[in-house]
Amino acid sequence: MVLLILGAVWAAVLVPPALRARAEASPGDTIGSFHHQLNVLRRTGGYDPRAGFGEHGPVPLPRQGPTLADQQLSRKRRRDVLVTLLWVMAGTLVIGLMPSFRSMLYLHVVADALFVGYVLLLRQMKLTSEARRVEEEAKVRRMGIRPVPDGVTDLSALRRAAGH
Repeated sequence: MVLLILGAVWAAVLVPPALRARAEASPGDTIGSFHHQLNVLRRTGGYDPRAGFGEHGPVPLPRQGPTLADQQLSRKRRRDVLVTLLWVMAGTLVIGLMPSFRSMLYLHVVADALFVGYVLLLRQMKLTSEARRVEEEAKVRRMGIRPVPDGVTDLSALRRAAGH
């Protein structure tokens, strides 16, 4: 009897949000689907109607790279991993040098291997990103983006302003 009551309470808590989420994602919601697809395109560097029009139609937005804040978070995370690995290496070495804990030296060797592997991985990532940047500079030609005139909000006015 207690399990039945507990099951009913769980159902009362979990079923309404699940039904609401399913209704919001229904295939009949074409406007919501269109806005979702437009947001996906905007995030991936695709077309944005605010970007304006070029000689041959819409001008795509330039691809956005990681922000400075993202880069700083990545650096901090990598530094934290390196410091943690160094502490693990030092701790397992100190404990492994005690006569009754000699088996900890095996764990120390594993920690050393993880540290070396992580440093090599970081080095490879840096080399790869530099090579990618050099290749992009050699191959990619940036397209100019025309600014949207002040006061223009709909696409037909944008086309007229661009001369199309």
